[in-house]
Amino acid sequence: MASANLSAALRAPAHPMAKAGYGKRHAPDQAPPRADDFAGLEPREAAVAAYVDRLPEGAAIGYKVLAEELPDYGQQACRSALDRLTRAGHLRRIKVHVTVADGQMRWVTRTYFSRTARDADWWAAHVRFVRGMDAPGQPPAPAATSAAAETVEEPEPGVRAPRSEAYDILAGLGVREPRLQLAEGDCVELEHLVGEWLARGVGREQLTRVLTSGLPTPVHSAGHFLRKRLETKMPPNPAPRPEKDHPSEQVVSVVMMCLFCDEDETTTTLDHGVCRDCRAQIARDEAAGLTGDVPDTFLARPRAEVDVAARMAELRSATVRPVLPAPRPRR
Repeated sequence: MASANLSAALRAPAHPMAKAGYGKRHAPDQAPPRADDFAGLEPREAAVAAYVDRLPEGAAIGYKVLAEELPDYGQQACRSALDRLTRAGHLRRIKVHVTVADGQMRWVTRTYFSRTARDADWWAAHVRFVRGMDAPGQPPAPAATSAAAETVEEPEPGVRAPRSEAYDILAGLGVREPRLQLAEGDCVELEHLVGEWLARGVGREQLTRVLTSGLPTPVHSAGHFLRKRLETKMPPNPAPRPEKDHPSEQVVSVVMMCLFCDEDETTTTLDHGVCRDCRAQIARDEAAGLTGDVPDTFLARPRAEVDVAARMAELRSATVRPVLPAPRPRR
């Protein structure tokens, strides 16, 4: 499982992004990341969860996209894994009806991921919180139709995420402080921790000062030192605020919807975030043996354990300009 998680984590920075306003959202009040966050899950679900956990906000995390980025698993396998993550309390999908500055109304779909497993009551309270209510309210009204209504779409093929701000902060530490020069692999390994600091409201300059001040002499391992500092000095989560993508955006209503289809709780019954029809289809696929790993004969590359040292060397070499051989002296 550890090798699967590492392999997934190393590919995360190139993951496709969803359309603006859609995609992954970090659930609030999560515990700081730890190596054993998903130890209670089956190996495949733990690998998918670890991969999704490291993705930035706005990343596309539909099962079709995950199947493209995690080639050891097919679409049915990824759909089954996401279903089990909803049962375990890590995933929920909600539809938010908002009014924007020009008075138009639109629906946006957001998929919340929580590293910390949550029960159904917590997710129900989170829906009320996104709606901007401090106390439980009436059930959401049925969805209204609108000419400006939007439905979630998969991202266009080939669209890749740029380097994250967290990665750029790590890559720039060596300029500020030579003792903290990091290799590519170190930046990838520590990116999720820096992202957690940023998600908790710490600015780029403030975080850089925290990481570069009071350094020991010498710093024997910059990556190990920074990991310990990022983990031990992690700030608390700020008090939650009702979520808005734009200062003038007003949330009209919020409904929980099935993770896999467009049905919401006003038109169907959801069981831990998935409707009965989708869960029945997943059960049929599992019974028919369609949710296993991709057979070895169909893999683009042989399935093997990840050679960590070789992978890190590959990442480091990708950032180093090749050295040309010196010209031979003329005779």
